[in-house]
Amino acid sequence: MTGTWMQRVAEGWLAYRLTHSPLMLGAVAFAGGAPALFLSPLAGVIADRKNRHRMLQSVQVLGMAQAFTLALFTLTEWITPNQLLVLAVVAGVVRAFENPVRHSFFAQTVPVEDLSNAVVLNSTLVNLARIVGPVFAGFIVAGYGEGFCFLANGLSFLVPIVCLQLMQLGKRGSTPPQHSPWKALFEGLEYVRKNVLVRSLFLLFAVTSFAGAPYIALLPMFAGTVLGVEAAGFAWMITASGMGALVCSIGLASRSQTRDLMKLLVFASLLFGGALVCLALSRTYYLSVTTLLFVGGAYMLTLASTQIPLQTLVPDELRGRVMSFYSLVFLGFRPFGSLFAGWIAEYIGVATTLALGGVACLGASLIFALNLPKIRAGGLQMRAEAAKRNPHHS
Repeated sequence: MTGTWMQRVAEGWLAYRLTHSPLMLGAVAFAGGAPALFLSPLAGVIADRKNRHRMLQSVQVLGMAQAFTLALFTLTEWITPNQLLVLAVVAGVVRAFENPVRHSFFAQTVPVEDLSNAVVLNSTLVNLARIVGPVFAGFIVAGYGEGFCFLANGLSFLVPIVCLQLMQLGKRGSTPPQHSPWKALFEGLEYVRKNVLVRSLFLLFAVTSFAGAPYIALLPMFAGTVLGVEAAGFAWMITASGMGALVCSIGLASRSQTRDLMKLLVFASLLFGGALVCLALSRTYYLSVTTLLFVGGAYMLTLASTQIPLQTLVPDELRGRVMSFYSLVFLGFRPFGSLFAGWIAEYIGVATTLALGGVACLGASLIFALNLPKIRAGGLQMRAEAAKRNPHHS
């Protein structure tokens, strides 16, 4: 994940250096995430029918190949904006399969009573990488260029590939669906549609991913044009966002129970929207860095509070498909939001675009809060069903 964040930061700065266009920043983010909108549901169906362990190994190898190719084109100075877009699409295809498989794979490696903490500890490691990766990327880009970040990311894939190869797993506890893949896909969709908790989580997360998460894609332009900082200063801005997320993830992991996640989700989503508005109004570097601590922390809490109920309460035979819809929203809505935000920023400016995204997140959070009693009732029903399936589940 450290290598992945190095590549993300370097990609954004490379796109900005090549074009100086906010639309290009949005386009690169769009190209890297759009495949998830179309391929994540397919990945979820496959994850519920095939060996998740072997699937995860395969996508890691493909991710390594993409990073090495991007490094080759950049280090030889062959890279063009169009080539960057194409390689971003390749990375997006890999992520479209990797994300739902990895999330659904958790249940095979961790006892159900520890699953909530495992999800949060995973987020802690991811957010630690969000701190370390951008710092490395900022100094490497400033001293040697973006290509060495892509090379480091390619080498970093060797670690999970070897670790996955060494893992020894027992047989799966659930039976793969016997009907057709299309029927399996619609079975997962119907489950999401009828379940009030799952449906509400996805709707709130969809707005957050489309309107709020694109702040990451717009940060290079905000750093360069509004605050007037270079690559190292931009990297510290990304690092501040990761630091806030890391602190919040450690706090969430230390909780002895996670029953009252819905109140936490309302608080986190409101804080995220409000912090985005404050970031948009900031015109000083240190105030922006401080605000990004709250942006990153609130976004992480929103992610974890959404993911934990899906990981712990959804039946294992449906988990791959439900987590694929989560990945669809997480990876698929964000690039469309980034493309739209980049287009809007061309006309009204990057700061105003960030403010509008924050207002949209605040509105969705208020609607979710108004429906909280009904949502919590649905969660209690899911918890009771999960307890019947597994007596250790509390």
